[in-house]
Amino acid sequence: MTARLYICYLIGFSAILLSITAACDATGLSKTPRATFSQIACLDVNGDDRVNAQDAQDPGKLPDFNADDERDEMDAAFLFGVDIALQPNACGEDVPDTPEYAVTHGYFSPAEVSCDEGDEPVLLLGIGGGDVNIKEKEDAAGIRETVDALQQAYDAEDVETLAVLAGPAVHGAQNVHAAMEDWLTHAVRVYLERYPCLRVVIVGHSHGATTGEVVAARLEDEYAGRFVLVVDIDRVEALYDGDTQSRPDMAPVLNVYTNDPVFGAEPYEAPNAENFDASGEQAPENGDDGGDLKPVRHTTVDNSDSVRERIVREVMERS
Repeated sequence: MTARLYICYLIGFSAILLSITAACDATGLSKTPRATFSQIACLDVNGDDRVNAQDAQDPGKLPDFNADDERDEMDAAFLFGVDIALQPNACGEDVPDTPEYAVTHGYFSPAEVSCDEGDEPVLLLGIGGGDVNIKEKEDAAGIRETVDALQQAYDAEDVETLAVLAGPAVHGAQNVHAAMEDWLTHAVRVYLERYPCLRVVIVGHSHGATTGEVVAARLEDEYAGRFVLVVDIDRVEALYDGDTQSRPDMAPVLNVYTNDPVFGAEPYEAPNAENFDASGEQAPENGDDGGDLKPVRHTTVDNSDSVRERIVREVMERS
């Protein structure tokens, strides 16, 4: 094969590979485009309308959360310690496939990090607002873009990351928001115990910000100093059925608010909080669907490039 033909062959192969990998991007995250998606109600493998340790007796029936091609005690750990009450038939045949939790990973690598000497990996937990189907990349697109930007920033510093995406509610739970608070609190605890060097960044929008604060508040006493930043993007309590009282008082908080007259958040006056009035920023007028740049609203603030840049800067300065 001549040199010219060989170069053309490589170019053609690269184009095919790029098209294949683009089609296989299931998460919207450039660094970890694959994921183990979970509809939490469907983890009730024994059919008793609860998700708890009884469903982990046979790990072979569980998702491969860390994508290491083994369904074992590493996966079962995420169920030992939770007890989520479900509505009857929460994962029946007529229930649509709408996973609300995803552990992302690379095309050819598992969702793992190293705690070798000097390593300081970071867990990035992104929580969308509203009713989220994590399999739809258009859902919680702004949160995905923020997590993606954080992954890229850490990658540039040679810092490993784990990226987890979630909605603020467990479909089919008796209390959808309290259930996700319990699930995510336990999941983050599992990661912190598994990786003693791991630090945590939580970014939540709307109801997702309320959920993220609950997770941080429940864990900060036990894991003091391991929270890099909790980012609230227009935190909302209205129509939220979970815990609206628990807020972190040690973990640093960046409170992004818009003054939106309907659902906009307000300044949060606390010693551990920094406020960012984003009402003067711009975002695509149709949010996830794009459009001309307009002043941000509650539904578009997570799509603002300038807001995202500020969040990344704040996180990296604290890392």
